[in-house]
Amino acid sequence: MNRIYRLVFNRTTGQMQVASELAVSHAPGRASVGHTHRPASLRTALLLALGLAVLPAQSALAAAYEFTADDTVSDPRSYVDGFRVGPDGTVVVNVVDGGSLATNGFASLGTLAGGVGTLNVSGTGRVSLTSVFDDMRVGDAGRGALNVSNGGTVAVRRNVLLGTLAGSHGAVRVDGAGSTFTARQFEVGNFGSGELVISNGGVVETITAPVRLWYGMRIGASSGSTGSVTVDTGGVLNITDNHLFVGQRGNGELNIASGGTVNVGQTLAVGIDDGVTGTVRVTDGGVLVAKEIVLAQNTDTTGTLLVSTASSVQADTVELAHYGHALLRVENGGVLHATTSLIAEGPNLLFGDEGQVGRIEVSGAGSAIESARVEATASLRVDNGGAIRSDVAKLQNSYGASADGSRTKATLTGAGSQWVNSGAMQVTTDLQVLDGAQITTDTLTVTGGAQWPKHDIEPYPEQVLVSGAGSSISAASGITIGRGTFDPLGVLVVNNGATLSAGTGYTLDHNGYLVIGGGLQDWTRAGGPVWAAAEAAGELDGSPITMNNGQGGLLFNHTGDITLSNTIASSSASMTYGGLHQLAGSTTLDGDLTAFGGDINVSGGTLVINSDTYTGQGYTGSSQALPQGITVTGGTLVLNGASGFQQEISYGAGFGSAIIRSSTAIVLDGGVLAGNATVGQTVVRNGAVLSPGHNGVGTITIDGDLYFNNMAATAEEVADKAFYDVDVLGNGQADLLTVTGKAYLGHVAHSGEHGATGVRITALDPATSYQKGQSYTILSAAGGIEGQFDDVISRSAFLDPNLVQTRNDVRLLIGVKSDGQGPDPGSEDGGVTPPAVFGAVATTGNHQAIAGALDTLQQSGQALALYNQLLMLDADEARLAFDHLSGEIHASNRALLLDDRFLREGISQRLRTDPTIKAQGGGFWLSGGGAANRQDGDHGSARSRQHREGLMAGLDWTFGEAWTVGLAAGAETLRQQVDARSSKADVDAVHGGLYASYRMGEAWFTAGASYADYDVDTDRTSIVGGMQQRLRAGYSADAVSGFAEGGWDMDLDRLVLTPYVAVAYTRLSTDAAQETGGSTALVIDASKDEVWTATAGLRASWDISAGQDDGARLVAGLAWQNAAGDVRSSSRQRFAVGSSTFSIDGVPLARNVGIAELGVAVNTGAHSRLSLGAQGRLGSGQRELGARMTWNVQF
Repeated sequence: MNRIYRLVFNRTTGQMQVASELAVSHAPGRASVGHTHRPASLRTALLLALGLAVLPAQSALAAAYEFTADDTVSDPRSYVDGFRVGPDGTVVVNVVDGGSLATNGFASLGTLAGGVGTLNVSGTGRVSLTSVFDDMRVGDAGRGALNVSNGGTVAVRRNVLLGTLAGSHGAVRVDGAGSTFTARQFEVGNFGSGELVISNGGVVETITAPVRLWYGMRIGASSGSTGSVTVDTGGVLNITDNHLFVGQRGNGELNIASGGTVNVGQTLAVGIDDGVTGTVRVTDGGVLVAKEIVLAQNTDTTGTLLVSTASSVQADTVELAHYGHALLRVENGGVLHATTSLIAEGPNLLFGDEGQVGRIEVSGAGSAIESARVEATASLRVDNGGAIRSDVAKLQNSYGASADGSRTKATLTGAGSQWVNSGAMQVTTDLQVLDGAQITTDTLTVTGGAQWPKHDIEPYPEQVLVSGAGSSISAASGITIGRGTFDPLGVLVVNNGATLSAGTGYTLDHNGYLVIGGGLQDWTRAGGPVWAAAEAAGELDGSPITMNNGQGGLLFNHTGDITLSNTIASSSASMTYGGLHQLAGSTTLDGDLTAFGGDINVSGGTLVINSDTYTGQGYTGSSQALPQGITVTGGTLVLNGASGFQQEISYGAGFGSAIIRSSTAIVLDGGVLAGNATVGQTVVRNGAVLSPGHNGVGTITIDGDLYFNNMAATAEEVADKAFYDVDVLGNGQADLLTVTGKAYLGHVAHSGEHGATGVRITALDPATSYQKGQSYTILSAAGGIEGQFDDVISRSAFLDPNLVQTRNDVRLLIGVKSDGQGPDPGSEDGGVTPPAVFGAVATTGNHQAIAGALDTLQQSGQALALYNQLLMLDADEARLAFDHLSGEIHASNRALLLDDRFLREGISQRLRTDPTIKAQGGGFWLSGGGAANRQDGDHGSARSRQHREGLMAGLDWTFGEAWTVGLAAGAETLRQQVDARSSKADVDAVHGGLYASYRMGEAWFTAGASYADYDVDTDRTSIVGGMQQRLRAGYSADAVSGFAEGGWDMDLDRLVLTPYVAVAYTRLSTDAAQETGGSTALVIDASKDEVWTATAGLRASWDISAGQDDGARLVAGLAWQNAAGDVRSSSRQRFAVGSSTFSIDGVPLARNVGIAELGVAVNTGAHSRLSLGAQGRLGSGQRELGARMTWNVQF
């Protein structure tokens, strides 16, 4: 039968459509029950009308069945040319138990832009598309949804498209056990947006095509599209023998969570085309299995894989950022296992740098990456207990930079964070192992310095840094530093308590540096390495250290002191390879260095080598061996051993031969060469120092010639004076320079530029007396001496040194200067009067006194050691020592006790009752107070500060209106500090006394007597040059005091004026004492001191009670006090080690002071009264402020 068709352009879909003029609409109720509907094919008509070149889409050409209203399918239905659900409206079709939809054509859910089509398949319901030419479109041009649940099945022989056209949206949910959805290919977000959710045991699976297709699923397939797939709660996605693309030309994400599983038979590619983002998240127990995983495949693409919370990812290989930007993050117990390899930013030699970054992050306990081979970049971070486990490992530079534009650094940080590698590990970039992180490997090779992935050979300051307590790198079969094929350097740094272990040993190759302390700061081709500031040291295990190249070496740039016992050797290929570089700190090498012939360079700190070096084992050459070079340009080298070996070199027939040592030493610019050493030819210039021995006398043998500040090309090279520092002993020994050749000292003929030279005496023998002079040989040159030292210098104010030079020797003569004769100290020299030495620098009376005693120190034992310690001081240091040796605190403490007014002032305040109140009967009173005082020193004594506080109580009786008698007792603590003498005294005191007062009208008189018992403890530090001793003593003292005061009360209504006078007397007796703590301890004589004071003043008392019962009165007063007697206390003492007795004056008492008082008194009851008062004292260098409170009770 002939049919007529018309061609229509659909502006909504942007497609040409063909429709029959005779088309009949079918009611949903009778469309397909038990029937197969076969609308005539449109393909033939289309070919006739348009030709093959304009073949339109199948859904537009076919006379498909349209669901235009909601429907429930519970019986089998079949549509030959496909079906549409919601072509241009909102339609829901439910396929339920017993129902099915089958077609040999297409299926479209939400066909047109306004269409919303939903297809629900549940229970035994089934939907099948059997055509190999037709697709299921969920969201064709509109919005479509497919829900498969409770065992429902959807099978598509060809492709499924979610969000087919731009602006469309397709959503598929497969939920529940037995629910399945199969197709040859899935497009989740074709040109529009798509969403696929697989949950609760639902399964989505691609079927195996006759020929492997390009992909099994694309999430974000085309430009402008977005796609999302979620597999959770036991859902399964199987990409059978095919690829899964996440973010191909559009953005896509795959979420696997809560037991969901995704199996990819071939490659999982995440982030494929330029400018797109692909993300895969595997969380909460999710499982991902793929043959290969590729993240960020092209330029400017972003690919992310997150593995978290007990989830796992399994693949044969994983590749990150071949061109784009990739992030692989494993956290919170997730595990990624790459059976064959995991490679970040693989080499791209064809196109070079595309700025790609392959960042790997492993964080949290239980989180791990496992692979037979791991190749990561500087964009690596392992923290918080994360782990990497591998068989072979490589870390290299990243093409890109960090977010802030800086160079990235691979980092392992935190306790429990680790990388365990069973084979070889190569690091060619920055790596930090910090704060307890650990790397364990079989071998480790460290190189760096060039950005070869970026084809940039400019050096970079790259290093491997191991820092922080608990941080470590351990390599069982050894660590190699340097020797990169293209890399210019290798630096391994350990500091701040971290550790390195190298098993079979450390190998330092070309520009390979093993650094303890501060690491690399910069590196240039012209200037080489620049090192950062010193840091606390790390630790090396005892593995041997071998140096295979002339550049690089072992470098010390640390704070504090360290000691290494490693064997250190140069390569047998060249016995002078490598170097020791000392920049900061104190380093001691106690291991075997006999096979080490590399350079020794010291520019700061102290390097101590307790071994011979470069002994020449195995050297068989006939020519002169290369020398070991020793260079000291700052700091100190203490060499206790021989450097180099001797060779007999023949100069040919008639020219003889010579014995040459294979080492040279150059000491420049303030550097110091010390120890007991043998070195070859030696040059000392420009402020440098030779100092044989170390902490004692020693000998430096120069097996060759000595050039002492001469033979220079320019004057700048010898501008500063060079020194020979000498220590001496009393048995005739002294530091000694032995020269097998000739010694050239300062200016000699034909010596080029030359500078000043000198000998400095740095230490004396503490057991030898220099009062009669001593002589020492300090230089001996077998080949003779040319020139001479310009002078001999002693910083001492008391020594008189001289040099005597012969053809081959220089001798040092030392004696003491004497300004006269002092007293006989009773020394062991038969009573010979010693010379007066120390008084020459004394500037005060105390200085003179102690200097005289020091002159008499016995010339033996500890006394002689102290004497010789003083001899090495200059004038200022000696005067400071006199002050600290004086024991001035003992004299000043007597002044403190003589001025103790504690009980006397308490009694006086008690007796100053309100003159308007008539007391009768008994009374009890309680008083407490304290004061802070500063007394200036004068002449030789130093300022002291005092603080006192105490509590007392009294009981008295009043007889009639005239007499009051009583007794009082109390306890007091006093502290005195003399800061300038590093001294203090603590005193505990107990007081007791009697008192009486008499009143006759307006006149009154008081008197009393008291006794005080003191326990004194002194503590002071004696400083003599570099020697400090803490000296302590304890002793007792007691004081007896008497006092009297009289006055006249003038009652002027509410005001009472009282002029008064007072006198007091104190006698202090102090026991003898002896200090302990060292050779500067003193024996202090017992003493008796007394002082009188007289006071005249005026007090005023105002009634401020305003008629109230409190009887409040305000009290003020002014007075002047004069002291007489032993106002300047002195202490007689001598040194316990043996000396004459000397007297030292302490801080004086204030002779004349003004006194101001202010207080208030108030009744606290019918028979009690409280008084509060403050007192200030000023005059004769004294400043004092005190307060007291007294409470009286009458009964």
